[in-house]
Formats: sequence, C-alpha cells, structure tokens
Amino acid sequence: MKKSFELEDSFRRLSQIPRSEIQKRKTYNTIIQTGRPDRPIGYIARNWTGSLLTIVMILVCAAYLLTEIKSPSREGLAALSPVELFASSEIVITYLTKSDSPEQFNLHSNLTRKGISIIDEPGWLEIMNGTVNGQNIVKDAPEAQRAYDLLLIYDGKKPDKCKLWISKNNVYIKRIKEQKVYKVDESKAALVVAMIEDMEKQVQF
Repeated sequence: MKKSFELEDSFRRLSQIPRSEIQKRKTYNTIIQTGRPDRPIGYIARNWTGSLLTIVMILVCAAYLLTEIKSPSREGLAALSPVELFASSEIVITYLTKSDSPEQFNLHSNLTRKGISIIDEPGWLEIMNGTVNGQNIVKDAPEAQRAYDLLLIYDGKKPDKCKLWISKNNVYIKRIKEQKVYKVDESKAALVVAMIEDMEKQVQF
C-alpha cells in the first residue's frame, strides 16, 4: 500500500511540472515498463513447455505404478518361489454346510446360522490348501451325490465357492466358477471324511 501511495504522489508532482503531453506520455510509459519488465516470448514458452513435460512424466509414472499394483508383471510372478505363491492364496477359514442341490449354493450372507460349520482347524486348512492349490485334477470324477457347500476364505483374496462331495471314501472339491475337479490326496481323504461326519453330529446338517 505504501508503494501505491508513493506512485500516486509522484504522479501528482509530475503533473504540476509544466511539460508537453508527449513528454508526460513518455514518462508514464517509462514508469510502467520499469514496474512490469517485459519477458521475452521465448522465455515464457520454454518455461511452459518444461512445466507441461514434468506433469506428463508424473502422470505416466503414476499410471505405470497403478498398473503394476493391480496386475503384477509375469516376470514378477515368475520370480516368486512356489512357497511365496502358495502363501499369497492361503485359506484362513472355511464354512461347510449340507448342499440342497448341485446348482444351488447355500453359503451367502448369514454364515453363523444353524446348520453351518465354521472350520479353522490347522490340519483341515492344510488339506484344503493343498487340494485346491495343487495339481491333483481328475477328469473322470463321479457325480456329486453326498455333497456339501464349501466356502473358502483367503487372506487377501476373494472367497471361493466350492462343492465338496464324498464317493467311495474319496473326497472331491470343485470350484463353482470353473469346471476343474480336485481330488483330496487319498492318504488324507479318510481324515476329511471323519471330520465331516463328526461335524454332522455336532452341527446337525
């Protein structure tokens, strides 16, 4: 504000000095140019281009990082050991109930209602992990008759809706979203059957 008053005072003094209009105009232009020095067009263009380039580089880097977070590259996945890949899709808890039909899936919102068994027993989880993450896929699996709805809850991954059934003391698991049928290792099938039979008595499927 002080500088503004000083300028006004200077203009008033100048106007009292007897001069021609041309001289007054020249003085005015000199004061204006001193207060606002003209910048060359090239300087402005250079600075504008540099700023735009910086913004574009930031956006490109952000887009690349977002893509890598959502879908890691194949090289990154290949660098992981089998143990790390297994841990990334580890089952932490399961829900089991009697299946009404091969088409319907009864485990949805209310997972604590009567008739549902919540299983987090380490031995059971190890068998489930080894089965659905393994390569023991069968093509000639029998039809599901004594079937159960099985919901697998993972750490950091969407749940899997599965059908589990028992046929001639063999245990089969099939994800609803795919056609593959996994067979529980024969050495562990008897344990799974015994656990399910015990759960049927407790929960009353």
